[in-house]
Amino acid sequence: MGEYMPIMLDVEGMKTLLVGGGKIAGRKAGQLAAAGADLTVISPEAVREIRELEEAGRLRWLRREASEQDAAGYRLVYAASGDETLNDRISAAAKEAGALTNVASRAQQGNFIHPAVLRRGRLIVAASTSGAGPSAASALIRELDERFGDEYETYAEFLYVMRGRVREAVNEPEVRHRLMRKLAETDILDQIRQDKFVPWSEAEAAAWIEKEREE
Repeated sequence: MGEYMPIMLDVEGMKTLLVGGGKIAGRKAGQLAAAGADLTVISPEAVREIRELEEAGRLRWLRREASEQDAAGYRLVYAASGDETLNDRISAAAKEAGALTNVASRAQQGNFIHPAVLRRGRLIVAASTSGAGPSAASALIRELDERFGDEYETYAEFLYVMRGRVREAVNEPEVRHRLMRKLAETDILDQIRQDKFVPWSEAEAAAWIEKEREE
């Protein structure tokens, strides 16, 4: 196996299969539903998280044992049952069909793994040991949790809004890149930390863009 390629995946509306109904499957179901995946769960039994998501209309739950044939037609497949043999069969069939496949507790059987994650709104910080020691990656995220406070949620949202305004106002890619670099060099984050930040109005944002694009 080669090195993993870190990616950020948009799963909204993506046909996704989750095989399993235990605690691990329940946690993954919650994450996938929150991300907007078109999610189907196959398992004879399921934990409360999965049952509640079904009741809310956020996933389909097929109450039966899964088989290799179930993997057809899905772009994203999670094998998270308590049966390693079943997980391996599901994974093999899914990879054969060209799906992205994750196998709980047996990373080498799939073709992608999930990192430990820290979220601050739009800011996502991920850490992975490439499957060698997930607990070590989780420990690193706990350290980062102490470093990156809630101010980063406000900061990331500000950058997101400003990026959209820059893209609307400026056609030249090189000018866009320069403006976003300048924006990152401002003291906005310090203002947020000191509780002095006031969100920019559209007029203030437009004035900043006009001023900085000419320099």
